[in-house]
Amino acid sequence: MKKYSISFLLIIGIFLVGCAENPALKGMKEEAVRSPDSIENEPDNQESHGESEVPTVDIGTEEKSTLVALDVWCWKEESLCSLKPNPPEEQLYGWEPLGVEPGEVFSFSISTSGQPKSDHIYNPDSIELTQVNFDEEKKVEVNNRQITAPMEKGRYYYYLKLQWDGDLVGQAYYVFGIIVQ
Repeated sequence: MKKYSISFLLIIGIFLVGCAENPALKGMKEEAVRSPDSIENEPDNQESHGESEVPTVDIGTEEKSTLVALDVWCWKEESLCSLKPNPPEEQLYGWEPLGVEPGEVFSFSISTSGQPKSDHIYNPDSIELTQVNFDEEKKVEVNNRQITAPMEKGRYYYYLKLQWDGDLVGQAYYVFGIIVQ
């Protein structure tokens, strides 16, 4: 009887451990991970501006490109949003970084899958790019939606802030990674 009790407890223990959520992967999905702030703001704020969706951003060189993960976003009618981005290295777990050469120029583009009411969505009023490398953050210059890769080899993470202040009022943070080879 003792042998059956131990076997039963062992099977129950294995089942419980196997079904437990891995805390290292908590919140990670195959699609872009969104914070509670962005999920909370999705339905009401999108409809208030008649925009069907937050634009999609992708980055690339002449030979290759990759999608960028949407982090957090909001649309507001009266005032600007005050969002803070999540750490990009956590958001991009499992995503393939864009491979670039030292000093190579790559660019980003903004698109939507639907037809927005205004073309203003494609032309944000403010674009800010921040590079994150070993917990050091630095602002990176963006010229005509083009970015120059660092000269030192390694993996770099970025968050891109797009802000609209005209017909459309809101902001969105996107995250992406590159590897300088």
